[in-house]
Amino acid sequence: MTPIHYAQRRRQVLSAVVASGLEGALLTTPVNVRYLTGFTGTNGWLLMTAEQAFFFTDPRYQQQALAQVGELSIVIAPRGLLKTLAEAVVPSGIQRVAFEPHYVTVILREQLEAVAEVEWVPFPMLVETQRCCKDAEEIEAIRAALLVSEAAFQEVANRLVPGQTEIEIASDLELYCRRHGAESMAFETIVASGSRSALPHGVASTRCIEEGGPIMIDMGCKIDGYCSDLTRMIWCGGVPSRRWLEAHDVVKRARSAALEMIGPGIAAIEVDAVARAVIQDAGYGPAFVHGTGHGVGLEIHESPKVSSRSDGQLEVGMVFTIEPGLYLEGEFGIRIEDMVCVTEDGCERLTTLEPEPMLRGTA
Repeated sequence: MTPIHYAQRRRQVLSAVVASGLEGALLTTPVNVRYLTGFTGTNGWLLMTAEQAFFFTDPRYQQQALAQVGELSIVIAPRGLLKTLAEAVVPSGIQRVAFEPHYVTVILREQLEAVAEVEWVPFPMLVETQRCCKDAEEIEAIRAALLVSEAAFQEVANRLVPGQTEIEIASDLELYCRRHGAESMAFETIVASGSRSALPHGVASTRCIEEGGPIMIDMGCKIDGYCSDLTRMIWCGGVPSRRWLEAHDVVKRARSAALEMIGPGIAAIEVDAVARAVIQDAGYGPAFVHGTGHGVGLEIHESPKVSSRSDGQLEVGMVFTIEPGLYLEGEFGIRIEDMVCVTEDGCERLTTLEPEPMLRGTA
């Protein structure tokens, strides 16, 4: 990303703010600040007005701010961001300023309201609406993170053997990602074997992998701040049971139905409905306990949501997961997760791995 990219993003957000009769916007959420400036530190606020953009941070990040957001008016705040912000806002004369209501705490709201002569106006989805549709640079970062995750899965799964613990496998996956360019994992790696695979978020435990059972691996990493998300199933040793293979096929068909439905202008709830119908018709309806997908970007869960409660339509550039699943308590769970990008004529599947389960040591 270049300073021009970030400036364009700021102009778009500010345009929406001004159109609502406000004079500026305060961004305090690190992920939104990063999206609009490129700053990767943990303590930075962005105040945008029609005339200028101020970036506030503390002395720890002075050099980093100069390197990453040097085109902005950088204000170092040794006595705290709020006090320094107040000193900058009041002389500017702006009176009505948008803020992020989903992220500002009650205490910070009270402190902001104590700033004289300024009305702080909640502006839901101030930046998230814009973040929903990714540009080419964002999609390439997501694709890069996904390729690393896929390579990690294949490398670790191909040498997986009974007796390893779930935590050991998760550690191997994470080490591979780090060694191949990931700045961090996107979320806590899920490795769930045997009956634990029926836990939708069964993070890795000390359980040993057993011969002749399923393993669910759900993982993702970050590159340039952008996340990947991937879930695949493994059967370790012996011949998979007919019941497990049939259930896996049901989930695979639900995935295919969802992928075929995706396109600009399609309601997200319809994508969820077609995947859910396949699982319902196969007799597993109550076992599908989550939505079909979620947006992925700078955060692992962001807009759009693809669920039975979704109320929006898909747009070109939206990136999200398709991850139908079913979970049978005490037996097993199955989930297949791909990442897709909405295109003018449907969608591009960013995931390159095929959906079939990996069969390790099958006789």
